[in-house]
Amino acid sequence: MHEGVSTGGLYHRAPVGSDVVEGRGNAVKKLLLFALAAIGGLLVYRQIQADRAEQDLWTEATDSVPAGTGV
Repeated sequence: MHEGVSTGGLYHRAPVGSDVVEGRGNAVKKLLLFALAAIGGLLVYRQIQADRAEQDLWTEATDSVPAGTGV
């Protein structure tokens, strides 16, 4: 058992090995969630870009005035 350290009348125990591992576990979970959110955001962004490109292609293909005619 770890002895408490007195700081102004309050006692705090030194972190035990499991506390340190739990802290690292929380950091890993946060990092994983951040990575998943970033990947999800990237996938959504790429899908939006693909949809815009397809819409531009359809607009160009169905435009009644050909591009570059200056009308």
